[in-house]
Amino acid sequence: METIHVFWAASLIAAGWLLPIGIWRMMAYRSGQVDHTSGMRGVAVMALGLGIFATVMFVVLTIWIASGS
Repeated sequence: METIHVFWAASLIAAGWLLPIGIWRMMAYRSGQVDHTSGMRGVAVMALGLGIFATVMFVVLTIWIASGS
């Protein structure tokens, strides 16, 4: 397996794991139903940011692999 395929698989796993966690935590933080600590917001922002980054990398690597490079 080539290195680019390893990075592609890692970005797919990271996006599939971190993006839903980030969205879920941010929705829970913004709901206002429970008094959340500021630490929860930090975790939500970190997970959401990494999830978005992994998703962008997955799309870029998919296009790169599909183009034959």
